[in-house]
Amino acid sequence: MSADWTPELTVNHAQLDEEHLEIFRRLEIAARSLEGTRDAAERAVSTLADAIVENLASEERLMDETLYPDRSRHRAAHELFMADFASMRDELREKGPTPLVAVWLGVRLPEWLRFHIRVNDAPLAAHLARRRPSEPGVVRWRRTGTHHVS
Repeated sequence: MSADWTPELTVNHAQLDEEHLEIFRRLEIAARSLEGTRDAAERAVSTLADAIVENLASEERLMDETLYPDRSRHRAAHELFMADFASMRDELREKGPTPLVAVWLGVRLPEWLRFHIRVNDAPLAAHLARRRPSEPGVVRWRRTGTHHVS
């Protein structure tokens, strides 16, 4: 488990908590991979990207399916983050594991994740907890991603 993840980041929604923890695990692996080869770093960042894309797609599906009232703002945060992540990934592809990439993986990404979980995901989880399975707009989660990272 990553040192950046703490129990305070738990939102009490099993699926989201599991996905968040997996992101932090992969983030730790990606940050450590910068000490190795460029190919190893690119593979680790790709695996991290997969976990992030899966989580963002899950959140957006849950927001849409339950008619979450703050979904536009939450989705906008995802879009800004993914654009920034793509820039970091481009830096890695073009120049290798530079100090900028190291700062991004070691500081910027963990800070964004902690902030996003507390400010955006916790209220979403509270909204989901208030929903009853028999209410309209509530459907089961299923895996189908819509986010892509180049």
